[in-house]
Amino acid sequence: MSDVSLGWGIIGIGDIVKGTIAPAMIAEPSCELVAAVSRDQARATDFATTFGARYAYTNYDEMLANPEVDAVFIATPNGLHADQVVAAALAGKHVLCDKPLAINVPEAIRAVEACQEAGVKLGVNFHNRHLKWVGDVRTLIGEGTIGTVQVVELEVSSGARTWDNWRTDPGMAGLGSIHNVGVHGLDFLRVILQAEPVEVMAMFDRSATAGVVESLGLVLIRFDTGTLAYCNFNESVANPVNELRIFGSTGRMIGSGFTRSRIDGDLTVLTRSGEQRTHYPAPDAHRLSVAAFTAAVLNDEEPNASGWDGLRSAQLCDAIKRSVNERRLVEVDYLHSSGTA
Repeated sequence: MSDVSLGWGIIGIGDIVKGTIAPAMIAEPSCELVAAVSRDQARATDFATTFGARYAYTNYDEMLANPEVDAVFIATPNGLHADQVVAAALAGKHVLCDKPLAINVPEAIRAVEACQEAGVKLGVNFHNRHLKWVGDVRTLIGEGTIGTVQVVELEVSSGARTWDNWRTDPGMAGLGSIHNVGVHGLDFLRVILQAEPVEVMAMFDRSATAGVVESLGLVLIRFDTGTLAYCNFNESVANPVNELRIFGSTGRMIGSGFTRSRIDGDLTVLTRSGEQRTHYPAPDAHRLSVAAFTAAVLNDEEPNASGWDGLRSAQLCDAIKRSVNERRLVEVDYLHSSGTA
């Protein structure tokens, strides 16, 4: 590994990687895109040619054996993440894993512990937490601008879409709309509220016994600060607003068009002093995520978001799934958390 750059390998070269991650690695001076893996050699070769990678593989282990690869980005189906994180850790590679880190808690713990034991960095691509509005809202809440936060209303939606791939298979996808779009909202709520979920109650549009994943999930959350949140995570609504509403004891904040990283948004803050609006152009959040992880590796710092954050997310998603299956209020189980991921 160079003192000033990180050599990257990518496994999984779908549209998200081609549209965001690979261009981010090319654009960042501290990144070098070295290699890529696909099940199809022609696709791997075409990707490498397009993005200037020196190596194109069909075998993940062969890429991990390449000493020019310092870190890997994992963008494969959800059910493969944990095994691939472990394999990368055993090869001594740092890992930035697309969300979710794993489709269940035991797999997430296994991934985190493998990276801890190998002494490599583990990050999760919760890119929304790098949006400027997230930091601004966190600061405003922390400063008490709207008093004590009482209620949060959140919608995260891609708009109506239909999958015809692994994302419909519970064994490979885990959850549907929760893992596809909802985990981003669940993550940035933790960030802006500086609080942890302790209880959840959830309902999906599809029965847990139907053998297919949900396309709409409604989740009620109680945080350890007492704040209550209502969340609508869906891939079924044709005309979503993607709003975040935060109601405090002395004011409120409304973020319109906020909760998807590739659209512009506006924040309206109402306090006793009046109302103020701020416009936030959509930045390249994936590039910010890649850059942050790269800097963490080069500076020997904890990644943002870390494997710990990925495990927290898995524990919360497990509670959501249990609430749906058991039709009841469920406590979030942090029993196996070490807090050092």
